Amino acid sequence: MDAEQRMQVYREQLARVTVVGRGQLLLGFAASTLLLVASTWGLLYVMSFFGVIIIAPESATLYTTIMLAGSIIMTLVAVVICAIMLKYPSSMLLPLKLHQFFKRSTGEYFVCPDPDVQDWSVIVRRSLYGSLLVTGIALTVISFDLMVQDNYVRFGYYVMLASTLVLPLTLMQFYYGPWLIKDAGLFHLDPKDRSLSNVGDDLEDMLEFFAGVDIVLVWLELSINTYPWVPLFVIIVALGPLFSIVLDFTLVFMWVKAELTARTIGLLTEEYQWPEILESSGEIRSKVLALVDTEMLAPLEGPTDSDTTTGAMTHTPAPGDIDQ
Repeated sequence: MDAEQRMQVYREQLARVTVVGRGQLLLGFAASTLLLVASTWGLLYVMSFFGVIIIAPESATLYTTIMLAGSIIMTLVAVVICAIMLKYPSSMLLPLKLHQFFKRSTGEYFVCPDPDVQDWSVIVRRSLYGSLLVTGIALTVISFDLMVQDNYVRFGYYVMLASTLVLPLTLMQFYYGPWLIKDAGLFHLDPKDRSLSNVGDDLEDMLEFFAGVDIVLVWLELSINTYPWVPLFVIIVALGPLFSIVLDFTLVFMWVKAELTARTIGLLTEEYQWPEILESSGEIRSKVLALVDTEMLAPLEGPTDSDTTTGAMTHTPAPGDIDQ
């Protein structure tokens, strides 16, 4: 098959994957809005309960309206980002460049797509991962200096502001990008280390680790040096309003995910010229098999014919010899 026929096969494979329907995605936006309202009121209640600020009902309504407006703006940003990625698929491959850099150009890449089911459990789990990722990066951006100041309301403001500023770039490069690379089936084979791994999985594991370490360090620092409500405030931000916004990003992404995955496959096979399973299946299988088929296994196969012809004698140990 030529390149166009192979891409058609991949598109048909992606079309057979079970995905969430468009109607359910619209219901997801409604659920996200309810979560945003509830978590915003939760944040205000926590601050009011600990006596940080006194919030009148009309002020609470104003803050909630502002958060809803921000959520709508961020959803439009998600649409713009997905449009950019459809037009320029290479715009989200910064993580791949980082992977190549850290691998020092060792090993080989090949493409073997095997897209997974995209149901609600995947959407919720990945949205939670994305909100924690953004929180970890935002807390790194604002640095630990802000955690020891007396004005904790301003600290919370900085957390929200930093999260908002890094949100589009973070989700484009470190959320959408690894997800597409993973579903496109880009693998890295390193004969030197005898390793074979999905590049998208590797990137997500690394990002999840660093984001988790950042959040744990922040939690400990805040718990030691500040009031009890401050770490609770940060976690509610990550699991409340920010989770709702990332969920909106995920729902927008799901509308075009199949096409984006297909274009990522085309980019990896055409621009990067990496072999893919339909065209180079024999070559890929032989290289993968070479990871385990080494000379180290030869002694397990017993004496060779050359041992017999040269008069080499084999000795079968008795049970007593083994005990000794």
